[in-house]
Amino acid sequence: MKIPKEYLEKIKVKDIMNTDIVRLRPYQDMRSIQEIMRIKRIDAIPIVDDLENLIGLVTVENVINALAKGDINVPCEKYMVRDPKCLKPDDNLYEALIKFRRFRFGRFPVVDEKGKVLGILSTKDIVLNLVDVEDIEGIKEEKKEEAVLILEYPVMGGDFALAGVASSNVKKVLQQLGIGPDIIRKVAVVTYEAEMNIVIHAYRGVLRVKVTPEYIDIVAEDEGPGIPDIELAMQPGYSTAPDNIREMGFGAGMGLPNIKNSSDELHIDSIVGRGTTVHSRIYLKRETNV
Repeated sequence: MKIPKEYLEKIKVKDIMNTDIVRLRPYQDMRSIQEIMRIKRIDAIPIVDDLENLIGLVTVENVINALAKGDINVPCEKYMVRDPKCLKPDDNLYEALIKFRRFRFGRFPVVDEKGKVLGILSTKDIVLNLVDVEDIEGIKEEKKEEAVLILEYPVMGGDFALAGVASSNVKKVLQQLGIGPDIIRKVAVVTYEAEMNIVIHAYRGVLRVKVTPEYIDIVAEDEGPGIPDIELAMQPGYSTAPDNIREMGFGAGMGLPNIKNSSDELHIDSIVGRGTTVHSRIYLKRETNV
């Protein structure tokens, strides 16, 4: 069926664009963007400045390019499309379709006169708004799979120059996913203290964060001396950090107690001479301000 031009001209881009979008900064690394695209099931993310003005666009093609070059941990500004083609909110659908056909893009950012990102219009948005899916016989709503985001960061023992980077990256991702501030604060405490424990006490380790609709799991697994007495290590102020570490301002003996206070569930397994695994769970549903 051919849709009349007059009908398309009556539909404004602002009426059918998707406004529930993720906006990122140019310093965000490509690996995190890959995970956000997977969890949100999207294929493009606008990159904005501090005023929310559009400066670029990262597409799934850009992520694939970074993966192919082994460059997935770099800031997205290296691979983003600069000055991408855009639509205005008052453009009509006929004008938009001409752009889709001309440039062969699957989506366009929608910006106002000052360049602020308002949304994204994709070919999928157009189809869903032009066709009443419920009227098509045989089409049933598919059950959505549970969205799960997994972040993983290696941590090297004794590397104080990069200490805190992993936990900082986790915090940024959670903010971009729209997680509430109370939950982010708890996760930030757990991830930072867990990361610092690896840096201070272990040879090497890994920090893993799993985000689900119901909870956030943080697992810090290290290769190190292990904890001879976990109950003693949980006491505030108890520390086995050497004097040179204490002189740097670390190893005050509050790491595990702080993790416990910020966790809804906490499990610690340790083998002396082999290493330690700290597993913290924080429930999203217990947050009251979302």
